[in-house]
Amino acid sequence: MLNRLLDFFSSLRLALVLLLGLALVAVFGTIWPSRDTHLDVFRYELFYQTPWFRLLLGLLAFNLIVCTLRLLMRRLRDRQRLGEQLCKETDSGCRLPFEAEAGTLLDLLKREGYRGGLVDGRILAWRRRIGRYGVLIIHGSLLAIMGGALLSGAGFVGTLNIYVGDSSSTVFDWDAGTDRPLGFAFRLDHFEPRFYPIDLRFAVMDAAGQKTLREYTTREGERVDLPRAGWQAEVTHFDPFVQRLELKILEEGKVVAEYRVTAGVKDPDNQVGGMIFYPLAYRDPVLKQLHSEVSILEGGRVVRQGVIEVNQPLVHRGITIYQTAFDRDPSGRFYGGFQFSRDPGAPLVWAGCIVLMLGLFINMLLRPRAVGLVRGGDNWRLVGLLGFRGEAGREALQQLAEKLRSAHDQTP
Repeated sequence: MLNRLLDFFSSLRLALVLLLGLALVAVFGTIWPSRDTHLDVFRYELFYQTPWFRLLLGLLAFNLIVCTLRLLMRRLRDRQRLGEQLCKETDSGCRLPFEAEAGTLLDLLKREGYRGGLVDGRILAWRRRIGRYGVLIIHGSLLAIMGGALLSGAGFVGTLNIYVGDSSSTVFDWDAGTDRPLGFAFRLDHFEPRFYPIDLRFAVMDAAGQKTLREYTTREGERVDLPRAGWQAEVTHFDPFVQRLELKILEEGKVVAEYRVTAGVKDPDNQVGGMIFYPLAYRDPVLKQLHSEVSILEGGRVVRQGVIEVNQPLVHRGITIYQTAFDRDPSGRFYGGFQFSRDPGAPLVWAGCIVLMLGLFINMLLRPRAVGLVRGGDNWRLVGLLGFRGEAGREALQQLAEKLRSAHDQTP
């Protein structure tokens, strides 16, 4: 009864049925509306967070575990099993047309990449034996990935909207529906949205702000010649939120002033070289990056400072902090949106993915072979035990026999 249960839970048929069921769930989980209004539930929760879906995953994991253990036991008995097979293969294989001692034959096999020894007076040798464990490595990696996914349930995802200059030691955990303590304080020291160079137009006016001397169409980073001989202006930055223009004013290539002006403000006192600069228009900006400078505090003391940008999170105490959003309140004050995520299963998942690639490489490229040598009269007979199936296998075995004969003839 136990063997029947083990056969069932390690069967390929069960694995295919479970994989088909998971594939069907994934299909419907993809095409289903993002939110089911009738059930008032999101698609992810409807398909991937249900007990029956986790039951399918659990059965697949159990199938892999049983199959892996049974395959491991079989691999550990390879030496005994192939030795028994070698005892029965007395009339098969290729006869070696020379006499040699067992030690000499082992040396000749070693030159061809085989390693082995004597088993009851017979020689058993392997080549690329690690290839026999490729499937086991693949199974183990899949179990590691599934285990990492299970561990991820012990983590959390929380969000925080915070003003520049403020700090918080809690985030809102959406699964739990309440605030969750971080174990440290998070402070947003500085935030700025960064845009691709903005095309803009500005005017140079006389000192009274009454007469326009010249208008320019340029962009951030470019220089323009001013109406005053030898003078130039370089656009260093333009903030589209407050429409503030920042310039470097140069005379004969040397910076003489840093100039800042906001659209709508013509201040005669804000002049350089008898000139007033005034923003006129600009193209709609295209956001390039969100840049946040943050501090981590423990016990009221800063223990770490760093920069968070999109695709550049900050990790502290196993919690990964992502920049997710930003906005300004009616008074013009910036605040940033951050996601805090702890995933204890992530290292196991990544390790499983790496090991999976290693297992696939071993399974596809390192084909194992096993041969045996049985003495028959005054000669030895070379027997292919593993990796010598079909016509191609018989030719490969014959070629190995020829290489052994050639190597023996060349041995002094």
